[in-house]
Amino acid sequence: MAQGRPVESDVRARAIELIQAGMPRNAIARELQIAPSSVSKIAADEGLSFDRANQTASATAARQHDLKVRRLELIDELVSKATDHLVAIDQPFLAFNFGGKENTYEEHMLDRAPTGDILNLHRAASLALKDARELIRDDDDQGVAEAESMLMNLILELGLHEDE
Repeated sequence: MAQGRPVESDVRARAIELIQAGMPRNAIARELQIAPSSVSKIAADEGLSFDRANQTASATAARQHDLKVRRLELIDELVSKATDHLVAIDQPFLAFNFGGKENTYEEHMLDRAPTGDILNLHRAASLALKDARELIRDDDDQGVAEAESMLMNLILELGLHEDE
């Protein structure tokens, strides 16, 4: 790396492009084979910075959105499974067994599931609906926190806060 010499105009222009694109200082220095301090000086001369707060905030917001979409998909799937279980309670039921000394297979079609299976289907539906409700509650709690934060920022911006 050349140190103590002026940075050529084409290298300087490329450094500015990379800074504006959000590339980290040391990565720019390595790519352009100049000192990190030179990259910092170019950024300062151009009024640019390596503050990634906006990028971090955008990435965080995007991640939160992706997670919310996934939770909604899970809620939909859980409710669908619960519905399937409840519908199965009243559907014809195939009862079967293997056994006997000949290890034979027997089956019977019943009008509906036996009591034990009905209980299991009901429990499975209940658990799926409880899990869906918890996911909905998580989204509601997050929405309340976001609203409170937004209102507090608005109050501070309007100068309505008592502590000032």
